[in-house]
Amino acid sequence: MKRRQPLLPGAYARPEGSGADFLRGFVAAGTLGAIQERGGQARLDRRTLRLALQGGSALAAGSAAARAWQEGRTGQALLSAALGTGAVLALEHLLQEPIAKEKTHGQEEA
Repeated sequence: MKRRQPLLPGAYARPEGSGADFLRGFVAAGTLGAIQERGGQARLDRRTLRLALQGGSALAAGSAAARAWQEGRTGQALLSAALGTGAVLALEHLLQEPIAKEKTHGQEEA
């Protein structure tokens, strides 16, 4: 029997620093963000993009921190966690939804 090739190159061998963890987190968080709190209808918007990017960044940073911790590189683990937190905070700031401005007569303006 012939062994099947993985759909993604390197899907079984996970080299350190690969983008596979980011992609996993991006897809998972983006899927959840597109469907949750929307009545079951998928919606792709700025919020979904923000959540997807944050999910990818968080998973990639967490995976890198876990690998470093297991290898006894405590400083690298802490740095990975800090960089991941910084990336999530930066994305929150850059992609936050605009606040509706209130007109003088009390109605909201987008």
